[in-house]
Amino acid sequence: MKRMPKDDAYPAEVLQVFGRSGVRGVTQVRCRVLEGPDKGKVLVRNVMGPVRVGDVLMLRETEMETALKLETR
Repeated sequence: MKRMPKDDAYPAEVLQVFGRSGVRGVTQVRCRVLEGPDKGKVLVRNVMGPVRVGDVLMLRETEMETALKLETR
């Protein structure tokens, strides 16, 4: 697995977990950017793998936001 340099990603804290979306089981979360040019910005992002409130994600880009689309089963 290729590792990214630390300078290419910005930390973001998970504030809220919305639920799973799509067939791949992607989880949609709301997170706040902790560092970088968009510090303090709140985004909705898709996350693969287990995630919970309080986790810190490393985001490669902080300008785009994911559309909120959840499946109801």
